[in-house]
Amino acid sequence: MRKSLWFPLLSSFGTMGLLYLIGFIFDLSILEFKIFQNEPLKDGSLLDAEIALLPIAIGLVVGFIVERRVKVQNK
Repeated sequence: MRKSLWFPLLSSFGTMGLLYLIGFIFDLSILEFKIFQNEPLKDGSLLDAEIALLPIAIGLVVGFIVERRVKVQNK
């Protein structure tokens, strides 16, 4: 893989991970990823998940910005 692909990808996932970690440490529901184990429901599911989408959106924006910066520097 090209080097120019790794920087945006790692920065995007790193930002998402950091924001989810901050949400976990400070108990911020807008930045949290929670999985609960429940009693079996009628449909047979055992797990319930709450996933905040804000860290994903911010991570994608950061990845896009880093990609643009890498392209400009390579010209």
